[in-house]
Amino acid sequence: MTRTPRSAGSARLRAVADKGSALSHRGQEWAEHRDPASATGVAVGAWKAYRSVDGPLQSALLSLYTLVAVLPALLAIEAYRDAHPDSLATALVHHYHLNGPTAELIHGVLGQDRAHELGSALLATASALFFGLAFGRVLQLVYVRAWKIELPRRGADQGLYALVLLGVYGLIFLLLVQLRALEGSPRWVGKVLGLGWIGLLAVFFVWAPWVLTHKLVSRHDLASSALLTAAGIVLLMLVSSYVMQYWVDLYARDYGGFGVVLAIYFWLLFTAGTIVWAAALSPALAERRHRREGR
Repeated sequence: MTRTPRSAGSARLRAVADKGSALSHRGQEWAEHRDPASATGVAVGAWKAYRSVDGPLQSALLSLYTLVAVLPALLAIEAYRDAHPDSLATALVHHYHLNGPTAELIHGVLGQDRAHELGSALLATASALFFGLAFGRVLQLVYVRAWKIELPRRGADQGLYALVLLGVYGLIFLLLVQLRALEGSPRWVGKVLGLGWIGLLAVFFVWAPWVLTHKLVSRHDLASSALLTAAGIVLLMLVSSYVMQYWVDLYARDYGGFGVVLAIYFWLLFTAGTIVWAAALSPALAERRHRREGR
């Protein structure tokens, strides 16, 4: 009895499906038997944690809350700090050496009218209350899910979210002050200061998860991932000084002022992704260290 073309094709599809299922099963077995103290074991553990925290979604939320809560606050702060209405836009244009058309778009998006300082301050306050506190909540969820711990529901957590948000404000404000002070300086100065930023950010990313997890995760266990987070963010800062002009131009050329917002958001997404990846890596690194110490 001869097979019809349809039955032969079905048999081939079943064979391919069976091979794919077998490969997937072998891959799962290989991953399950990795030593957590090995490099591959750490990679597998980090990947599992990243999936459990829903990494892409949390990264998008962190970047979104930064855009809608932190940026309005910085505009309001700069409005009171500097008499020039376009002080923040001017600092960004000079630092990233943006060309004429893109610089005009930056001024159009981030420029302010001195007659609306009170409105800017109220908008920044409202954004911080409605969106900024959620930044701390998302960061808390990332570490809680990565470390598989249970936290009691406490009203005091709102205060912790506010403290973390103030820390973010302080770091970004310090960065803006540095950008102003380094105008016209050679680029190697910024690279040297980058070492200081690694230390400062590492301290922040040890402290913030420690308080957000109600101190259930030790600072020692958070240190390695905090250092990786800090190094990743500083690396993005250094890279941005070379590619930001082309990055903003890429979006502004097709989307105008909205493209500037998109460029800012997606660059924030890279930073948020670094934070979430390092958070997912932290339990695996801690387990590796504990096993090597015999604990």
